Amino acid sequence: MKRFFVALAGLLMLAGCGESSDKNDKQSKENQQIVTSAQNEVTDTLDVNGYINRARWYLANEKIGNAIRDINSALSIDGKNVDALLVLADIYYALGDQDNIMMTLNKATEISPLDSRPIIKLAELSFLQGNTNLANAYLDKALELKSLNPQAYYMRGVICLYKNDTVQALKQFMKARNQDDSFIDPVLQIASIYSAQRNPMAYDFYALALQMEPDNLGLYYDLAMYMQDNGKPEKALEIYDTLDVRMPGNYNVLFNKGYVNLVYLSNYDKAIEWFDKALEINPKSVDALLNKGVAYEQKGNFKQATSIYLRILRDNPNYQLAIDALNRMGD
Repeated sequence: MKRFFVALAGLLMLAGCGESSDKNDKQSKENQQIVTSAQNEVTDTLDVNGYINRARWYLANEKIGNAIRDINSALSIDGKNVDALLVLADIYYALGDQDNIMMTLNKATEISPLDSRPIIKLAELSFLQGNTNLANAYLDKALELKSLNPQAYYMRGVICLYKNDTVQALKQFMKARNQDDSFIDPVLQIASIYSAQRNPMAYDFYALALQMEPDNLGLYYDLAMYMQDNGKPEKALEIYDTLDVRMPGNYNVLFNKGYVNLVYLSNYDKAIEWFDKALEINPKSVDALLNKGVAYEQKGNFKQATSIYLRILRDNPNYQLAIDALNRMGD
């Protein structure tokens, strides 16, 4: 089966600008309204906040050059504006320039030593550099400055998760969630942890996340994965059917429809049908080919299964699962 994986670094808020691959028309219209508003705001060339807001939008939409232009305009007006410096740090993060991230954040802390936001970002940077002790020290400082601090608790949860301490990670994510019920990131992490544990509470948190972001197709996919892995394959297929309509031609959705029919429902003809559709999208997918072979094998069509396994081995001569399948059938 296919899951959407997110790199641990992607859990962080430092850049905070990535857009989901499943943006829809509604989100695009909202983004256009935001940038139009920002453009109107900066008709006044001394409007610092207008430049900052537009720079954030450009950064969120991967228009780095435009973001740099606007944030430089903001800083030329007010070089001690912490919001502008935080956006500049995010830009440097997008560019992978860790030295300038550090310099920018340190400048922000010097300008506003009681502001916990740059300190949290320094914690995130330290974590990305592999120094969890320093990251936790920054978070301690941030929480001393501001105890009502969901971003700090969320970051601490990420560090706990990195250390495989899911008990503490859940506690930290719960604190972040309780302090800001509009903050979706800890909700997603809680759902993911519960899902891995096969805890029924996972469903509640996926449902909560979908209330917060009803157009997030990735969330529907994760929920479908949870349903198929926890004894509700028919419900999973209903979600995949919806996703197939909303994002037609998605390999992972097509593959998983085949997988659910093969493994959970023993509907081998349907499984083959969906694996064939997945192979139309990715003809070289070894996973889809192998599972198609397994479906034929389960049907008792050993000739067709053998042909598929041999086809896999022509391109992947050491692929052990295909070798095992041939040995299993006595070939």
